[in-house]
Amino acid sequence: MASERAAAAGVLRRPRLVIFDFDGVIADSETIALEELAAEMTARGAETSYEQARALFLGMSTARHMAYISEKSGRPCAPDFPDVWHGRLFSRYSTELVAVTGVHRTLNLLDRLGIDYCIASGGSVERIRFALDCLGLASRFEGRAFSAEMVARGKPAPDLFLHAAAARSTSPHECLVVEDAPSGVMAAVAAEMPCAAFLGGSHLDPIRTRHRETLIQAGATACVGDHAELQVMIEAR
Repeated sequence: MASERAAAAGVLRRPRLVIFDFDGVIADSETIALEELAAEMTARGAETSYEQARALFLGMSTARHMAYISEKSGRPCAPDFPDVWHGRLFSRYSTELVAVTGVHRTLNLLDRLGIDYCIASGGSVERIRFALDCLGLASRFEGRAFSAEMVARGKPAPDLFLHAAAARSTSPHECLVVEDAPSGVMAAVAAEMPCAAFLGGSHLDPIRTRHRETLIQAGATACVGDHAELQVMIEAR
């Protein structure tokens, strides 16, 4: 596996901008988010297990969650869904949320190399802001955290990544996207941006090998198991 990663990484040039997905790449938040998403969907008549939520909704926007509830329950999803779900999340974020191991070293490396970075997440502006506060990273991402709420179409459409690149005055081919979700990888491919599949989130522990293949099939340019491998890949360019 290591040799395959090295070979894949060889096709990447050093980027001017690294665009991080948030949940599962910066914040080790996916387990919390998916547990509470499945619970709230089930409470609204769209019975969903944690495993189903993980398979269907990694990287997806709240609009997609609401559409699924409407489809499965046979009635419109009440507009209070985002607030109720976020309330469940925020209650747990306050005491449970941690950063993905090694992310601070990655950010320090990018600062040292003079490489810009930002977040492009399917999560809401409020959710990203609250989580960054919990992690003590709010100041580090001030003005460079972008949400699917800011564009017409969320992932797997390219809109969010193109918006983030334009906001950071960087052309798509000079970016590197770091993603843990198939929808995010597909969005990077559609944006014509190199993409490193990231497998370091704890939510992937039971499915890491299978998920790696899924991300490669979605079009990932490279694959890294954690932030330490991402750092080696970036510094080697």
